This record gives sequence, C-alpha cells and structure tokens, in this order.
Amino acid sequence: MSRSCRAAACGIGVVSLIMLFAVSTASAQASWATLDAPPSGIAPPGDIIRAGHLGREIGDTQNIIHFYADLIGLGLIGPREAARPFMVSHPLAEFAELGEDDNAYNSVSRVALLPIPGTAATPTGTAMTIEAIEIKGIKSRHYNPPMSDPGATYLTVIVSDLDKTLATLKSERVPVISEGDNPVELSWPGVSGQIRAVFVRDPDGYPVELMQITPAPASTAPAGSRVLGARVTVVTDNLEATCRLYQSLVGPDFKFWLSPQLMGDAAYQKLTHTSGQFRLAMAMVPGSPVIMQFIEYTKHNKHFTRGYIQDPGTAHFLFMAKDDDLIMPRVLASHVHTLSKSNAPVFIGPTTRSFFVPDPQGFWLEFMDHDVKRDPAAKK
Repeated sequence: MSRSCRAAACGIGVVSLIMLFAVSTASAQASWATLDAPPSGIAPPGDIIRAGHLGREIGDTQNIIHFYADLIGLGLIGPREAARPFMVSHPLAEFAELGEDDNAYNSVSRVALLPIPGTAATPTGTAMTIEAIEIKGIKSRHYNPPMSDPGATYLTVIVSDLDKTLATLKSERVPVISEGDNPVELSWPGVSGQIRAVFVRDPDGYPVELMQITPAPASTAPAGSRVLGARVTVVTDNLEATCRLYQSLVGPDFKFWLSPQLMGDAAYQKLTHTSGQFRLAMAMVPGSPVIMQFIEYTKHNKHFTRGYIQDPGTAHFLFMAKDDDLIMPRVLASHVHTLSKSNAPVFIGPTTRSFFVPDPQGFWLEFMDHDVKRDPAAKK
C-alpha cells in the first residue's frame, strides 16, 4: 500500500501529512544538506578555488555583448570593437566531442567573456564571467525549455536600479517573462530587505532574472556599478540526486541548505509566469560569493528534453579547480563520463586542462585547472 493510501486508511489529516513531510525533509537534510540557514557572505576556497563562468552557447556574439554589457552593465574583456573571428580549436573539439556530432572537428567557434561585477571574492579578485560561445559548422537547435522543466537554468543578476535597467531593455523590445511586464515584490530565503524582480529573455531566449534589493547588499563590485552580483539556478528532476552529485564532485566545501517548506507562492508564479510549487536547495561556490540554487517542481515533466553542448540557449557552469586530478577520481566514483572519449582532463592550452560532465538533467559542469601541469605536446 502506498504512503498516501495508508494515510487515508488511518484517517491522517492535513496537519499530520505536513508533519510527515517535515520529518522526511529533516531526514534528507541530515544526510546531505548541513547548513542551518541559507548561505551568505563569501565561501572560502577549497578544492574549488572560485566560480569560473556561466557558459552560454549563443546564436550571435554581438547581440549577446549588446544585451549583457551595453544594456545591463556587465563588463567585457577585450575591445568592444574587436573582430572576434571564428577559429578552429581541435583541443576544444576533443574535450567536447561527445556533445557534438561527427563533424565536431570541422566546427569553428568564437568567444566573448563578460565579467559580472560583484562575483569575485575581493574587489580586486577575478570575477565570474558569462562565457558566450558562438559555434558554427555543426548541427544545432535552439534550447528553450519551460522554466519548470528539469534542465532549465537561469541567471539572476542583482542590479542597482531595476526600473532604469528594465526601461532600457523595454526600449529595445527585449521580451519580458513576468506577468504584466513589470517587477514583482517578493521574499526569498537568505535575502533581507525589500526585493523587486523581473524576468526577461536574452537574445537566445535564455531566462535572466533582474533583482534589486533595498537596502543594497554588500558587494565587491566597483563603486557606481550597475550590477552588484549574481547567482545561478538549475531546475532538477530529483533534488537529492542532483545535490548529492554536485557535492560528491565539488567536495565537502560545497555546503547545502534545504528549505524546510515548499516554495512558489503567487508572487513567484507571477514573476516567472510559471505555475506550481517547488523544493529549493542552495550552496555557495567555494572561493566566491556566488550562490547556486537547485529547485525541483513537485509536478514537472518527466520526459523533459536535454540540450546538446552546442545548442544556442544551453548553459554550463565552470568550477575553477585547484587540480583536476583531485576531481577526476570523484567523477569515476560517481559513474559519470566526461564529454571527451578519453574520460580525462584535456589540455586546451599549454598549461590549462578542462573537462565536462553532465548532471542528471543534462546541465553541464566544467572543471578547469591552470598552471598545474604542462602539455607534453606543447612547444616550450
């Protein structure tokens, strides 16, 4: 007999069911979510030394630069007018070949890096970037799943002036997701002060949450910055399975808080234009103030679509590692395979190694080290 049938047979009421949920949640928290409150501040580095980037596969580099740098206020590495030509990268094709097709080695790509103010551990530290990757010469399709589908992700950008930013976006006809096309007031675990937020779509249809917190939170962003920080959200099929995998790969420094109650009130549903309640877990990336959020809708599509690494609209998250050789045994122990056929870190530069692994939803995690080992084939 199922748990629900036993409850009905015994005449257990709503209050008892809520207590049962609380007990099961507390049991789950004891096993993998050890924080008593949502993470805050800046997490010290461990085997992961900082948040690297939110990788975004895109359709057009110039459109992405305009959206994130010009309209929202992110930085840009390199001159604004740089040509950014397409290039062939055989190492890149090698370490990502399983996510592409037979002509992966014929593909060309170009990259724009957009630093996000307020995501470094110190004012002079290295900020997390958006790595915007435009890939040509390979079969792809746009990936824009419903926001409640496992595999959907979004970026939250904390801005200093939401009304001004939104007005700028609307003047360029940027699509707004939130109902009524206007900001919504809401509360969120771990965030104090008044919160106003709105969801928009970037040029590839990727969801971006713009959030203003009053009074403004502490930030390592420069004075006068339009952007004060960011966080990344991943929608999961199974919250526990996903969080356990992340923790096993990143290491014990990736500490989780699990909400004791369901989220998704009317304000949040209006904000996301998505109905339904969800469970929420949070962890802070070591060596950074960047929070990753993981949510599982109680009623969600079990036959969700997974994107490929080259599809515009997909995303991945880079953890900068102290040494990829510390991470690989955890990958093998978790029985996941890297995107490379070698199932090992690949040199993508003379002293830079990297590898991709999928989470249960097909969202990609990248682990990169730098100046740990030198490629024997590289010219000295």
